[in-house]
Amino acid sequence: MEDLLAVLLDIEKQAWEAADARDVAFYREYLSQEALIVSPSGVLDKEGILRDIAENPRELPAYTISDPKIVPLGGESGVLAYTVSLGGYMLFVSTVYTRSDGRWRAAFHQRTPASPATGAVD
Repeated sequence: MEDLLAVLLDIEKQAWEAADARDVAFYREYLSQEALIVSPSGVLDKEGILRDIAENPRELPAYTISDPKIVPLGGESGVLAYTVSLGGYMLFVSTVYTRSDGRWRAAFHQRTPASPATGAVD
């Protein structure tokens, strides 16, 4: 289980870096064909995600990933969940990964803002 956590966390960090660099080519390979992202701004399919990455002019603020956990879902899939501190806010994040053609791909990704009771991070 530790190896799966390390592998998926490394891929997740690459995805954060690619999002900051607006690397659409990375995301085209990283996302499964059926991929969905659920965030406070809505639900996007793969084409919507690629468009958002290409058109979003904002740079990502510095971020810190903490408390990563993994839930294996059989030999070819798993859920990575963690907390991210990002620009003074805290989000709870989960990504479902599936393995096809020898590659791990993101099939589903969700970002949930921490409640006001949880508070912002300094």
